[in-house]
Amino acid sequence: MSIPDFLEFGSKLTNLEKTRNFNVFGDYSLDPFRNLIDSHGWRDRKKERLRISVVGTNGKGSVSHFLAGSFSNLGYKTGLYTSPHLFDPKERIRLSPDFNPVKEEDLKEISNILFTESNGEELSFLSWFEWFTLGSFVLFEKKDIAVQVYEAGLGGRLDATKLAESDILVVCAIGEDHKAVLGNTKEAILKEKLGIASERTKIVFALEPEPSLLKILKGFCSEKNLELHLFPSLAEGKSYLDHNQEYVKFIVENIQGYISKKLPSLERAEQTNSKPLLRPPGRLEIISNFPFIVFDPAHNPDAIRVTLASLSSAFPGKRFSILAGFLPDKEGESMAEKLLHYTKAQNTNLYFLDSKEFKLPEGYGSYSIPAEKLSEILKPSDKEEGVLVLGSFRLYSYIKA
Repeated sequence: MSIPDFLEFGSKLTNLEKTRNFNVFGDYSLDPFRNLIDSHGWRDRKKERLRISVVGTNGKGSVSHFLAGSFSNLGYKTGLYTSPHLFDPKERIRLSPDFNPVKEEDLKEISNILFTESNGEELSFLSWFEWFTLGSFVLFEKKDIAVQVYEAGLGGRLDATKLAESDILVVCAIGEDHKAVLGNTKEAILKEKLGIASERTKIVFALEPEPSLLKILKGFCSEKNLELHLFPSLAEGKSYLDHNQEYVKFIVENIQGYISKKLPSLERAEQTNSKPLLRPPGRLEIISNFPFIVFDPAHNPDAIRVTLASLSSAFPGKRFSILAGFLPDKEGESMAEKLLHYTKAQNTNLYFLDSKEFKLPEGYGSYSIPAEKLSEILKPSDKEEGVLVLGSFRLYSYIKA
């Protein structure tokens, strides 16, 4: 029997990241996905594992990358599952120590397991995100990965990564995004994200939120008998990447006691290969030094505010023009207002990419620029000026070939 290619099979599945038809979540249930993987034992822990779920509106991608790198430095075989990707869907699944995008041979190994133990007809109801989540479950167990870090995609209660049944839950900054799916308030959104916790979850780490959210967080942990550790929220003017790295250091230091008591057999290499944590791809990433171009995927009002506030700390002495592109389901006008205020204060320029996949904020037609003229704005003449590109992961391919 010919084994289907993992990526090719996945490309035929429903992909909500492309269609943006999140209305389907109104009737969505994890039960079919749960029943499928449990019938084959595809999420079973073959040995003692530490599984970590990372949720939140903003910062969960960088926190996930920093967590994976930290545990790898401690000598644990570590797997990282994140979304979305910048260029290649293989970026979503990474293995220590280098955390490069998953190899073709590893994807073939996943396909061999799935299509030997199942068939295309049984697997065809899965979504794109469920398919990749399943792939990470299977590969991490096949590769005997001791520490597994799963970044939630959307929300938590109905997210496919919930089925990892994590031991540790990490909560990042909560903001208003995907409100049609997750709720119209930060309180409702937090509750949806906390819904990723399972009976296996023992500890919750969180950035200390505003009082109304803190009340919900404490109440949830008390009800579920979960240990709660709080870390200070981001200070104004500080780079969010620096702050998230400090948050992860706090998490890792506290988790080690849990490992020694509850997971004494968690396999660890005899020697560690500690190295500096790499900046997560696509987060305040320097794309080019001349011209100076920085990319960040900030795509909701809170993320825009935090990214703009991080610039002076992350890139001292630099002024930035901004190139933005927002998907149709985003609050473009609210974000555009923040960007315009920043560029006016900096005496720099604001542009919105004119493309079918992005929606131009209402009233900002004079700031639009077609893709074929990008080269003109990506060459700042002032050596102290750069270009910040933000709004959607999809912009990445426009500026980095």
